[in-house]
Amino acid sequence: MHATTETSIESRAILAGLVDILAGLKRRAGDREDPATVFLLRHLTESPPRRVTELAECSRLDVSTVSRHMKSLEEAGHVVRIEDPHDGRASRLSITEQGQALYDTAMAARSAALARGLVGWTDEDRRALVELITRLAMNLNPANDARSSR
Repeated sequence: MHATTETSIESRAILAGLVDILAGLKRRAGDREDPATVFLLRHLTESPPRRVTELAECSRLDVSTVSRHMKSLEEAGHVVRIEDPHDGRASRLSITEQGQALYDTAMAARSAALARGLVGWTDEDRRALVELITRLAMNLNPANDARSSR
């Protein structure tokens, strides 16, 4: 078997595993939140208020997709638009207390589901999992592309 075929098989297995993990966490957590909602709220919890274009860029989603989700989240009271202090014509999105509570609840449910999935794992296995997932996430993060090419 060629190296590229082996890599392709490994990549497919990893991708299938990641999809299964995320689906399993959502199912076990029992939360009904759309994964995109939790994903976008995470970006708002970790930063000052952002423009839709900035949120689209950091989440690597299309502006129209982010805009549509933000409109829905705004209507539900999870985010609020505030005036951009540098450009009065523009607005920034900020997570509300209700949005933060939704995010925290979803993450707590998913964390509990993950803990149930890791029952029986040794501390060493858990540390290795954290290390490998963190490393993969760092390698896939576009912000790290510029640093690694220097």
